[in-house]
Amino acid sequence: MRAIDRAAQTNRWRRRPAAEKALIFIGLMLVSLVVAGWIGQIVILLLVLCLVLGAARVGLRDLRAAAVVPAGFILAGTAVQMITLHWAGGPVVGIADPDTLSAAAFTGLRSVTCVACLIGLALTTPLTSLLQMIQRRGLAPDISDLAMMMFRIVWLVLDCLETGQRAQAARLGHAGWGRQIRSGGRLLAGLLPRVLDRAQRMNAGLAVRGYDGRLRFAGAEAVAAPARLALLAGGLVFAAAGAAWIG
Repeated sequence: MRAIDRAAQTNRWRRRPAAEKALIFIGLMLVSLVVAGWIGQIVILLLVLCLVLGAARVGLRDLRAAAVVPAGFILAGTAVQMITLHWAGGPVVGIADPDTLSAAAFTGLRSVTCVACLIGLALTTPLTSLLQMIQRRGLAPDISDLAMMMFRIVWLVLDCLETGQRAQAARLGHAGWGRQIRSGGRLLAGLLPRVLDRAQRMNAGLAVRGYDGRLRFAGAEAVAAPARLALLAGGLVFAAAGAAWIG
């Protein structure tokens, strides 16, 4: 999470409107889901990589860290689809027929492409910008504020966890399996009170600063121009038509 948020705050597209970035990546994902065939999926995947690594200048290490878990999950699911299990005097494990193998491989490729689009959006747009954009489109302020508070609570949990781990490691609390297990148990036992204490202090800080039920953030992005949005939408329509024609 920290690597994703750091990349979203420091990439070259940080000041571009969130609506434009959401239109690009979500539009490409919809094209992948609706009309793109084998060649279209590969082209969209390469385009997303070029946008994230080349245009937005996100580091390859950050992209790899964000993609390794979902990519592993997709590969494991694809491999399971390629295996058959039947009973013929006992359990028999074999390889699926060619049609099933082709369908499983295409599903895996499409899943990788769609996840790459979502990761591209997450690595180029902070959560606060996405919530502000959705709120301007009609999302209830209470829902967006609740989402931001939960996001902040997650950061508090991670901060308390890392602080406790560093303190235990400095006191040789991780020397040996037995001591490491005991240290982990004590850390988890004291984690919830620490998080609640930090959350209460955060609530007091908001009250001191005149919190009136709305969380407001200073926007660092440009205003989305209708002409640019229309141009991007036209490009996506053209890409969808090209993918359908190729397919």
